[in-house]
Amino acid sequence: MARLVDRNKLSFLLPGLLFLCAVYAAPMVYSIGVTLVRWIMIRPDLGIRFVGLHNYSVVLRAVYTWLSVGRTLVFVVGAVGLELVLGVAIALFLNRNFFGARFLQSIMLIPFMMAPIVVGFAWRFLVNNETGPLPNLLSSVGLGAIVNPPLLANPRLALPVLAVVDVWQFTPFVMLVVLAGLKALPTEPFEAARADGATRYQTFFRVTLPLLKPAILVAVVIRTLTALRLFDTVFIMTGGGPGNSTEVLSFYVYRLAFETYDMGKAGTVGIIALLIAMLLTLLYIRTIGVEKQ
Repeated sequence: MARLVDRNKLSFLLPGLLFLCAVYAAPMVYSIGVTLVRWIMIRPDLGIRFVGLHNYSVVLRAVYTWLSVGRTLVFVVGAVGLELVLGVAIALFLNRNFFGARFLQSIMLIPFMMAPIVVGFAWRFLVNNETGPLPNLLSSVGLGAIVNPPLLANPRLALPVLAVVDVWQFTPFVMLVVLAGLKALPTEPFEAARADGATRYQTFFRVTLPLLKPAILVAVVIRTLTALRLFDTVFIMTGGGPGNSTEVLSFYVYRLAFETYDMGKAGTVGIIALLIAMLLTLLYIRTIGVEKQ
């Protein structure tokens, strides 16, 4: 009888497992397989030849790969860190009961609901020296030197501008996740803290923040994974320039695949980005410590 029950359970699970294999495992196996071959799409005469780990050796020895990794990590740490701080602060403000809180929350979600391509075009207009209001505003307050050369033509400022755009668009997502976590917190720890005479700051750092760790982990992991895939905004606003100052890993993959048509090396850089995402996720879990709760 027990064996019959186990077989029935397996029969119910099998369709879902097959679907997961088709959707996730098969593309992953294919992607790894591409990294093990030499495949240049514009050279069909060369064919597809197995080269083992040669692509990994070439990509990992290339200085340009590590420059792209560095730019990507700088962008992810800066953008996601600022989004977390702002998202928590806004969520704490909106968690209060005041007139118009729900309306304000809905208004703040508008940037998150916009397509990245639309955001890229909008911000490219805003920071344009000839037609955009932002350079004129900076010039009017005596900060005209910042926009000379233009922001998106300045190798030192182009990547920070992209980070600001990312923060503007995705801080509402972090705010929404943290706000949902705040709404779900139990009231007993806060009542006990008030009874013990804890101050507002003590309550936040010793009660609220520890209880928010699961929500913060979800927000940070999701935002890190999406920030590592940054492409649309870079493509629309800078095209990887000026020079290569904003060429993050995802854009590097695009350039290898659709400009040099070297699918083997493009797939290799994609796998490297996947490994970075996995390492950052494990780092977040160990740092935030949700697994101990």
